[in-house]
Amino acid sequence: MLKFLQNRDEAIDLVHSLSECPELADFKLGLAGSFVLGLNKKSSPIDIVLKLKEDKSSDMIGSFYINGFIRKYLSDFYSNKVHIIWLDLLEKDEEFLLEYMPKVGVEMNPESAYTNIASSVKWVNDEGDSDSDRIANAVTTWDEDEDSNAEEDDE
Repeated sequence: MLKFLQNRDEAIDLVHSLSECPELADFKLGLAGSFVLGLNKKSSPIDIVLKLKEDKSSDMIGSFYINGFIRKYLSDFYSNKVHIIWLDLLEKDEEFLLEYMPKVGVEMNPESAYTNIASSVKWVNDEGDSDSDRIANAVTTWDEDEDSNAEEDDE
């Protein structure tokens, strides 16, 4: 009988066991969303984050095979819906928007999907949160720039 993931620890254990599958050896895997934040409900989806390891082929990004493998693996045990988040694809979108938005006179939103996910993901098979640290530093820098602009406006 299928069951629902109940809490953060169960979700992290699940993503960790998934990360040990040879089919996913080219990826860092992580957990995001309500399970990381401890706000999950019985009906909450599990948000699995994938990021290609640096020395691997980008042909694997967005692979239907990988998507199908993860969905099949989880559906054998759990009833939760699954969101597969390809961090590499979100990062490419973010880079494009950072370049394009100023050209059309639109201010970039510091709370983008990429920024939020990358800064909160709990990696299960990585020795550090280098992406999370990098994003957190970028957001801090943006916030400081906004604060200094606000101070200039006040003068």
